[in-house]
Amino acid sequence: LDYRSTKEGKGMNSAITGKTYHIYYEDKCLFKNLSEEDFDFIWDKIYLSYHTDSLSFATCVGDDCVMEEQSF
Repeated sequence: LDYRSTKEGKGMNSAITGKTYHIYYEDKCLFKNLSEEDFDFIWDKIYLSYHTDSLSFATCVGDDCVMEEQSF
């Protein structure tokens, strides 16, 4: 069953995999535990408006988070 194929199931993929995203400005966490859908929406808006090296994000699975490169 692909939960991403229905409107109600769109955030379920993150719940199933346990993968979430955090968005940071400098060293401050602006958004925490975002689903992939929420992250994509928010990151696109913030990054396009405030393109800066001060923005970063982390991909998290459970308690393990990895800071990612800004490749968007």
